[in-house]
Amino acid sequence: MQRQTTGMMFSYVNKSAYHENCMPRQTIGTQTNTASGLSESQLKACDMVTQDKIWKQSVASERRCLQNWDENWHFLTEYDSKGQPIEKPELPEKVNMFSEDVPNTNSGNYGSRLNTDAGRTMRNLELKFYNDRRRQKLDSEMVCY
Repeated sequence: MQRQTTGMMFSYVNKSAYHENCMPRQTIGTQTNTASGLSESQLKACDMVTQDKIWKQSVASERRCLQNWDENWHFLTEYDSKGQPIEKPELPEKVNMFSEDVPNTNSGNYGSRLNTDAGRTMRNLELKFYNDRRRQKLDSEMVCY
């Protein structure tokens, strides 16, 4: 039995000229690396020493741009989009790293409200159910020093 490759069902085997013109052409290796000016296929063909030189050039370029940033782009931090100078907020001398509004720990979720009925109930339940898991003092006979 011979395989049928014609007809409506197998039209994908013999593509028409119209189909070829509709599909975008795939270009390989046309993207260039702006730092080195080489395409991806050229970079893959380089040996390790050449890739290392290209890497050093790109790092040197970044460092040079970083040094020139202050004179070229520093104005962006001092002025808003309309050209008005930005007032810098006064920072306090001492800042507490813990939040005053939001509890920082899980027990802080109800720990700030221990004087309420729900807080007392929660504390009693913890004492009741976790009492056997707490560390206990050893007898003086058990201490080995």
